[in-house]
Amino acid sequence: MMAVATGTLAVVARRVGEGNYEEASRVAEQSMYIAFLLGIPVMLFGIFFGDEILRIMGAKGEVFEIAYSYLKVLFLFYPIRFVSFAFFASLRGAGDTKTPMKLNILMNVVNAVLDYLLVFGKLGFPKLGPVGAAWASGIGITTAFLVGIYLFLAHRLVLKPVLELRIRWNIVEKILRVGTPTMLERGLFSFYNFLYMSIVTRFGKIALSAHQIGLRIESIAYMPAFGFSIATSALVGQSLGAKKPEQAEQVVKEAIKMTTLFMTAMAFVLVVFPGILVDPFLSRNDPNYEVVKRLASIYLIIVGISEIPLGITFVLSGALRGAGDTKSPLYVTAISKLLFRIIPSYLLGFGFSIPSFTILGITFPGFTFKGLGVIAAWIGMSLETFITAGLFWIVYRRGKWKKIKL
Repeated sequence: MMAVATGTLAVVARRVGEGNYEEASRVAEQSMYIAFLLGIPVMLFGIFFGDEILRIMGAKGEVFEIAYSYLKVLFLFYPIRFVSFAFFASLRGAGDTKTPMKLNILMNVVNAVLDYLLVFGKLGFPKLGPVGAAWASGIGITTAFLVGIYLFLAHRLVLKPVLELRIRWNIVEKILRVGTPTMLERGLFSFYNFLYMSIVTRFGKIALSAHQIGLRIESIAYMPAFGFSIATSALVGQSLGAKKPEQAEQVVKEAIKMTTLFMTAMAFVLVVFPGILVDPFLSRNDPNYEVVKRLASIYLIIVGISEIPLGITFVLSGALRGAGDTKSPLYVTAISKLLFRIIPSYLLGFGFSIPSFTILGITFPGFTFKGLGVIAAWIGMSLETFITAGLFWIVYRRGKWKKIKL
């Protein structure tokens, strides 16, 4: 689905920049058609093969029954969920970020209310337990989607309905051509993240607990950068559509300034007040309270140092995707995450030995590095953030993204 959402945002933004709102709306509709078609096999796969997935994961007995019942309901709504992603991406590409935000708030409110009613069986509703949470999630996204489609059909959004009820394969091809590298990038990112977490997990439960607490706090800190990334994607695409590459560069420049300002503030809080941030996530009755708090605080200090380049990475990657250059982020992710995060984290964390060796008659002594533990994994992650920002800056400065045709 990332392929459709990313491609849709870039193409819609380009058409809006050209002033061709009718074609932008047509792209939006085509993206929703293809998203729905992609959602159907995913739904069927989850419903009919979800049990096999759970068995592979080791689920048994009552846990298996509850999990499978939950998955069947959850996957039932996947076509609507996919269409919603495409619809929201279209609006963001057209420069309307408020409507998706409002619809997401509506979705979460409906979800929260129905969670209370259906999970616990309140106000006469059946008590469904975890399955109730799946129904709440599905009904929440469906409600938000229906409200959004009503606004679209009522001509109350920046994009207006064209209602061309057939697949335009030239548009679909363009969306997927732009978006497919992003799908591959996200898949690669997930794989690398799995490898990275397997490294962290090997340092023990205390290290893993500290990592998860720190990551949860940091995810809040970089939300502003995520918002600037989306805005930059839309504005860069629109500027290029208007044949104003200089304006696109100015958008990126201003986005970097604002992101740096926000991320500097976030970095200050993470580095100066880590213990205060960590404390609400811990129980003082936990015998490991002190050591987990200390490790989680170290995590926040280490990642806090790299918050500014992280924000710059968000902006530059967003700019490239908005321009339709989705291959460069794929290449950067493929290289940077492996060479500068995974490998250094493993070697510096667990240590390594180099035996003595002889070259041209000269014998060099061997040495052993014992490893720094989980802290090395966090240092590796922070180091990789700086390098990734540098790689994105090099790609951006080369300027090839300004010449991409969509």
